[in-house]
Amino acid sequence: MPEHVMKHPMECDTDTYWKCVFDEEYNTRLYMEQLHFRECTLLEQKDEGDRIRRKVRLNPAPADLPGPLQKVLGDLSWVEEGSFDKKTKRYAFVITPASKADKTHISGEVWCEPKGEKKVDRCARLKVEVKIMLVGGLVEGRVFDDTRKSYETAARFTSEYVREKGW
Repeated sequence: MPEHVMKHPMECDTDTYWKCVFDEEYNTRLYMEQLHFRECTLLEQKDEGDRIRRKVRLNPAPADLPGPLQKVLGDLSWVEEGSFDKKTKRYAFVITPASKADKTHISGEVWCEPKGEKKVDRCARLKVEVKIMLVGGLVEGRVFDDTRKSYETAARFTSEYVREKGW
C-alpha cells in the first residue's frame, strides 16, 4: 500500500497543537474558511481517560476532476474515525469514503516532533490504496497531493490561530 510521510513546521508546542485539533472553533474555521469544505460535522467525540476518540464527517469543495473520473468516484465526502493516545500524543485515523468504500483504504497517523521553544514539525503518515481498475493509481496520487496541500494550509493556519488566541 503506497505511503507518504509529510512534515510541516508550526509555531506552537505539541500540547497546543493538540488543543487546536480538538477545538471546535479551530476546526470550523480550518475546514470551512481555509479549506472551503462544504461540511465539517463532529459526529462523536469521547474522552476515555487515556485517549480521545472522535468521528467527523467531511465534505470537500467540488474537485476539479475530469468528468469521467468524477463519475467513477461519485460522492467525495468521507468519515474520519480517529483515536488520540494521550501518552504518546499520536492520533491514528481511518477514513471511510462515502462511495467506493469497498475499494478504498485510507489510514494514517499524526504526531509532533519538537523543534525548540514553541516550534514543532507536525508529521503525518498517510497510507492510501484504491482498487479501481485503470484509475486506482491516479486516484491515490490525487489523494496524496490534495492531502499535502490541505496539510500545508492547516500548518499555516494553526500558527496564525495560536497567535490569535495567545496560546
